[in-house]
Amino acid sequence: MQFEDTDDQKQKDGATNKRAAQVAIFSETSPGQNIRLAGEDITRGKIMLKKDTVIRPAEIGLMASIGRSKVKVIRRPVVAVLSTGNELVEVAKPLPEGKIHDSNAYSIASLVKRYGCIPRILGIARDEEKELVSKLKQAQDTDMLLTTGGVSMGDYDMVKDIIARDGEMVFWKVRVKPGKPLAFGKIKGKDKNGKAKSIPHLGLPGNAASCMVSFEIFVRPALLKMMGKKNLVKPAVEAIIENTVKNDAGRRIYDRAIVQKRDGHYYARLTGPQGSGILTSMSLANGLVLIPEEKDKVNKGDTVQALMLDWNEEVNI
Repeated sequence: MQFEDTDDQKQKDGATNKRAAQVAIFSETSPGQNIRLAGEDITRGKIMLKKDTVIRPAEIGLMASIGRSKVKVIRRPVVAVLSTGNELVEVAKPLPEGKIHDSNAYSIASLVKRYGCIPRILGIARDEEKELVSKLKQAQDTDMLLTTGGVSMGDYDMVKDIIARDGEMVFWKVRVKPGKPLAFGKIKGKDKNGKAKSIPHLGLPGNAASCMVSFEIFVRPALLKMMGKKNLVKPAVEAIIENTVKNDAGRRIYDRAIVQKRDGHYYARLTGPQGSGILTSMSLANGLVLIPEEKDKVNKGDTVQALMLDWNEEVNI
């Protein structure tokens, strides 16, 4: 019988200050009602956490309920983040004419942390071979190296050349917009015991929006796989696009968009100009509209796939 289904639960005998010997019951009951049976949730010998289970708050509570304070897990990868370029200035320093603050290090490190890894910001490397090599050596004990800038066609874009010389360059350039000058390779590293190992390197474009989009498309699934996760695909919805998008270059386009649900349908509206350096296009977006490379144009009102960057209350209005 539940406590609240009786009469005044605070009633006490005035002389002894004890609860009354009798109580009134206001509801019918049946055998077994309001009883928590042993084993109704967890039975003896039952496997509670299988291999590859992601440890969320519910799993932590489950472990505590069976008296387990520790469990073996896959170590969170340590990801080195290196910005390159003579034009870059640290965030807290005054900005001389013709220079820009280094935003990539912080946006990329935040994304690394968001997806469960540990970022290690290496700072800024100038476009000089000696300084680049020195900075790259600081990543030798990490699990992945991310560089921003230095992978395009300029005279001072030397990251890919140094990687090719001192490590291995697997590929350079992808048929994607933004993010064409993406590079993938490997650098030489050492584990905690000093044994040689190969560290994957992804060279992201230097333009801020292009850098973040490239992370979501290429780096994110790689990090999830390193952590043992199986589902690497971004959540996506079919949305009605509210802009016309041309694809003259025949590349796969990831345009930044605001995705909202109205009257039972999802709608995607581009955030504005889609230049690869327009960082506000990412700050305003909660999704990426995918335009396939074989389509030369998508008209307003067409149905497109929208990869969700965030699921928030603004999606369903």
